[in-house]
Amino acid sequence: MQADRGDRIGQESVSSRHSTQTIITAIAVLILAGGAYILMPGGDDDETPEVEVTPAETVTPVLTPPEPVQADPVEAAPDIPEVEEVAEVEPEEPNEVIAPPPEPPTPEELDAALREAVSAAGISIPEPMSAAYSAPFLLDRGVSALDQLARGFVPLRTLAIARPSGRFETIRDGASYRTDPAGYARYNGLVGSITALPTDSLASFFHSYRDQLSDAYALLGYPAEDLDNTLIAALDGVIAAPVLETPPSLVTKGALWAYEDPALEGATDLHKQLMRTGPDNTRALQAWASELRRALLNP
Repeated sequence: MQADRGDRIGQESVSSRHSTQTIITAIAVLILAGGAYILMPGGDDDETPEVEVTPAETVTPVLTPPEPVQADPVEAAPDIPEVEEVAEVEPEEPNEVIAPPPEPPTPEELDAALREAVSAAGISIPEPMSAAYSAPFLLDRGVSALDQLARGFVPLRTLAIARPSGRFETIRDGASYRTDPAGYARYNGLVGSITALPTDSLASFFHSYRDQLSDAYALLGYPAEDLDNTLIAALDGVIAAPVLETPPSLVTKGALWAYEDPALEGATDLHKQLMRTGPDNTRALQAWASELRRALLNP
């Protein structure tokens, strides 16, 4: 059976590739042999060895790893020294002994010191005010009372001042009622005790203890520097109270009495209390408050 044209072409191609590989192999062997000849030590007596070439075999060189070179051991390297920062030496100063701040006085110690200062200022407390003066927390109660007076209140509980003895008496005038003038005398002792206090000595005491009074006033939540304004406002409140020469008319208000005149009934608690003392006591307190105000503003 004859091969067709395609088969013949395939056979010719295989034969051609075999011949080409044989030629390339022979050329590679010749090149290697020539290189070896050049590298060999030469001489006139040396004979050139014959190199047999086998066209059908491919010579593959065998590679071997290089042998390690035994180097001298490396000596241990010295450590890199750390750079120490040189602290700046400050000049020595003489040792200063700082005394600790003194302990704040207790309320009892503060009261004792305040009463001693009042006595040293030549101020004697009259009997009707002795109970209030002897009560604890004198300084705190004093600045609180000033604050209440400046706002038109009567600090009876704060000052612990006993109420006057007897009842508030009224007289009937037709279909209406009026304050009984006889009841004004109940306040004579207290008003006399207050007006007996020397205004010049009180003003000097205020200026001497202004810082302590201001600190106590600041504990109420106000600026300390406002104490002097509060004191003057309290005195102005007393001075501005109405003086009732005629006993005012009254009306019942539940279990209490109220002023029939709406202007009087709308007055501050401080002014109502001063009106109850009667016109003479009111004028005496106003004159004393005016003197104290002058002494404070003109030391």
